[in-house]
Amino acid sequence: MEASVARKTAQPAFRRVLWERPRDPALIGAAERVAAGESPHERLGAHRVPEGVRLHRHFGAVPIGAGSAARAIAPATFDPRQADRFLVRATIPVPASGEIPTALDGGAIHSDAEIGTTLTCGSSRAVGTTADVRTRLGTDVLARNGLDGTGVAIAIVDGGISLARLAARLGTPPLLDGDQSWSPPTRVSAPGQHRVGHGTMCAFDALIAAPKATLLDIPALGARSAGDHSAAGTIGIAIQAYWFLITRWVLSGPPPGLGALVVSNSWGIYHPSLDFPEGHPGRYIDNPDHPFRAYVRALTLAGTDVVFAGSNCGPECPAAPCLQRVQGAIMGANAYPEVLTLGACTVAGERLGYSATGPSIAGMMPQKPDVTADSHFLGSQSRNRFTPDGGTSAACAVAAGCVAALRTRAKPATTSAAAMVQALRATALQSGPPGWNAELGYGILQPVEAGRSLGLIP
Repeated sequence: MEASVARKTAQPAFRRVLWERPRDPALIGAAERVAAGESPHERLGAHRVPEGVRLHRHFGAVPIGAGSAARAIAPATFDPRQADRFLVRATIPVPASGEIPTALDGGAIHSDAEIGTTLTCGSSRAVGTTADVRTRLGTDVLARNGLDGTGVAIAIVDGGISLARLAARLGTPPLLDGDQSWSPPTRVSAPGQHRVGHGTMCAFDALIAAPKATLLDIPALGARSAGDHSAAGTIGIAIQAYWFLITRWVLSGPPPGLGALVVSNSWGIYHPSLDFPEGHPGRYIDNPDHPFRAYVRALTLAGTDVVFAGSNCGPECPAAPCLQRVQGAIMGANAYPEVLTLGACTVAGERLGYSATGPSIAGMMPQKPDVTADSHFLGSQSRNRFTPDGGTSAACAVAAGCVAALRTRAKPATTSAAAMVQALRATALQSGPPGWNAELGYGILQPVEAGRSLGLIP
């Protein structure tokens, strides 16, 4: 009797993507639910898609105006009832060849790349303390000139803030606006009530220069256990968070009592393998036309300052997820021209070995980082009593606090986000010939000198 032979047939693979869709009532309703902090699951269920495609209904939909191909940014078109196109998250079939389609059912396909907090090498001792950082930044001079963050919001886009831990370290609870904070639909912790970790560290560091700023808790990265600094999110969740900020700060004007917004982003993508293949038009890391940039531009054009960590894939001590790739390590949004990108140095002014050097990845603005700020000091003690606040994560948060301090009086109506970046570059402490260099950018951040250049300090 002839033995039967099972024939192997190529099974289709699947890929999580961001997908552009034309407006319809289901997408409008789902987006409105997301903006209200409610589950969009039921509303999105009415949106029809081709067979084999699975919508992530808890993600909902996010308006993207006229679509990612549009060059002009019209803030009003980010209103769900004004937008022509929406982004949804979906899992789509990919052929056995592995080639990801560039479009599906008439809508462009974009990368929903995995992102994570900027990890550091953990073996080096802290260099200096919070007091040393205050001294180097000149926070006493800032405070004497009314530059303490009063009336300025700092959105910490990270893994969540523990207000209780901040209160214990600072001696008094800092300001936190729960109504202007945001969480993904699947998160259940209230603003300020997340586990102690990376987000709490960043909040603490942002308050060094701007102690009277108001924190906004934006836990766009995944949940983590205490002490775990490795949680990841995706660009899609970051888009949701940024769109929420657009609805609160651009579409309806600043909230009462708050005159300026600074967005601190101590996260990035570690390696190209986490993204679409090179050459795909929907790729994230080297694509200035990825949809996320539209949301960044909408905020910065409205006067919001967006601050990003550079990368911890520095040549001397790259973080493990970098897989030893240290050239062109500043990628994606961290290399957008609209944002202030940070390298990391000690309070003594020495670049830290894990701080990535420029230029950034080919295809993006090469002159990154813009400037360098303090890191690797004993500060929040978010992990334990002896572990420093480290990485370009801490540098980013420290810089965001400096920007918030300046924004106390440098209002967006008179000082644009681009003008703020230019002032910080022009007044940075340089090492070597004038201009940008690959290690420190334009130099080490000097908020007092920036304040003088803006006419805020005599």
